[in-house]
Amino acid sequence: MSVIVCRKVFAIALLGCLAAAPAARAGVVDSPLPVLQAGAPTQLVYTIPGVVKNNNIETLITCTSLESSSVTVAVEVFGDTGGAPLNDAATPSLDGAETILPGGTATIATGATVAHHEDEIIDALLPASVRNGSARVVSTSKKIACSAFITDEINDPPSGMASLKVIAKTKQRGE
Repeated sequence: MSVIVCRKVFAIALLGCLAAAPAARAGVVDSPLPVLQAGAPTQLVYTIPGVVKNNNIETLITCTSLESSSVTVAVEVFGDTGGAPLNDAATPSLDGAETILPGGTATIATGATVAHHEDEIIDALLPASVRNGSARVVSTSKKIACSAFITDEINDPPSGMASLKVIAKTKQRGE
C-alpha cells in the first residue's frame, strides 16, 4: 500500500473510533438533575462559573424564593474537569439543598465562614478542594433569585470578597 492510502485508512479508522466513543458527561450541562422532592420536577435555574473551596476561600450562594409556596433549592458543585457533581443533592441526602419558605432567603455554602451565616453547608465538600469549579442551582420552582460570591473563611470582617456571575440556565446575556 502506498503512504497516501495508509494515511487515508488510518484517518477513516480514527474517525470511526471517535464516532463510536460514548459522549462524556460535561458537568453542569448534561449531568442528570437530582430529584429534590418526590413528584415535583427539578429545574435547572442558574449556572455559576468560578466556584472555589481552597486556601481559606469559600463560595456562598444566596437564594430568595419569589414563590407563594415553599420551594426546595439545591446547589450542585462540579470540579474543574466537569463530570458528575461532587455532592449528592438528591433525596434522601439533600446535601446542598434547602427548603425556602415563601419570600424567604437561604445561603448554601461550600464551607463555614466566620463572617457570614450559612443555612446549609455542602458536607461532601468538607474534605475536598475546588480550585476552578462551577455550580448549578436547581429548584422545584424557577421563581427564585440568587447571587453568589467568594470570600475568605477565617476573618470577620472578611479580608476579601468577590461576586460571581450567575447565569440563567446555561446562557449568558447576548447569546
